[in-house]
Amino acid sequence: MTEERNYVYNSALAPYIQELISEKRKLGFIYNAQAYQLKRFDNYWCIHGYAETCAAEMLNEWLCCLPAESKSSHSGRISAVKSLTIYMNTLGVKCYVPLLSTGKDHNTVHVLSSKEVKELFSVIDSYIPMSMNPADFRMANEYPLMFRLYYCCGMRNNEVCALETSDVDLESGILTIRDGKNHKNRLVYMPEDLRRLAKKYFNYMRRTLGYEPFWFFPGRCQDKHVSKSQIDKKFIAFWSLTASSEHCDKKPTPHCLRHTFVVDRINRWVLEGIDLNVMFMYLSKYLGHKDPDESFYYYHLVADAFKIIRMKDTMAEKVIPEVRRR
Repeated sequence: MTEERNYVYNSALAPYIQELISEKRKLGFIYNAQAYQLKRFDNYWCIHGYAETCAAEMLNEWLCCLPAESKSSHSGRISAVKSLTIYMNTLGVKCYVPLLSTGKDHNTVHVLSSKEVKELFSVIDSYIPMSMNPADFRMANEYPLMFRLYYCCGMRNNEVCALETSDVDLESGILTIRDGKNHKNRLVYMPEDLRRLAKKYFNYMRRTLGYEPFWFFPGRCQDKHVSKSQIDKKFIAFWSLTASSEHCDKKPTPHCLRHTFVVDRINRWVLEGIDLNVMFMYLSKYLGHKDPDESFYYYHLVADAFKIIRMKDTMAEKVIPEVRRR
């Protein structure tokens, strides 16, 4: 379960910000990203010394795009303040509601080829930490399974990191994803070979720790799960050791493995003559998307960028290692 992040607000708008966040969380929203943006806005309000009202001219500077700021980040800042001003208006405090729309970033993603996938997992599976710290060695056994969940199941980075042991059924191979994107729960089914690997991994984990951990992938500090930022850094480190990294214009991220899963799956269905109109409904639910169009966007984005979608081998058993023993 994702922990709520609490910030201290000091501007004249602080009471309204705190009330808004409290109301959103009572409704079941995590509201961490918005709380962070509202903290930035709170600092902005303090710096300018503004009072308990919100006129259009007060927001001019805030609404401007910052240097090197992405459309998504810019939109997030505006959206957070828009929610606040709408909330204040419902309380009888007249405020200007920003209507500026920035659109979304349409970044080119890197879909890994079969060769790149094999190189990447070869590096991950052979990784031995330089440190003699038992926690580092334990985590070296976590990485092979974690990255396969991105590639073989199309899971998001934070979904894998925050998996609770109670949500992993090692007998049926079913993972329960709670409060994922769009605040939805869903089930993810592991391929049989991946289920066996997960079972071997967790048996190793119980022997190593001497107990069954709350988090399926505990971090260096055992009472916390491995962090998303740590996995991002490890992925970059692993990728840099592959031969393909020297010829890649755009560095991939863990999320690229999710994109690769989608593209590979669709290519396989096309090759097998399976009706995509039927399967996209299942794929969309499996990925935790709102609708099939969101899933197809993954494929469409790659097709526009590369023009030719190469067929890839997605058989999970080709990248399933043995659990290392100390």
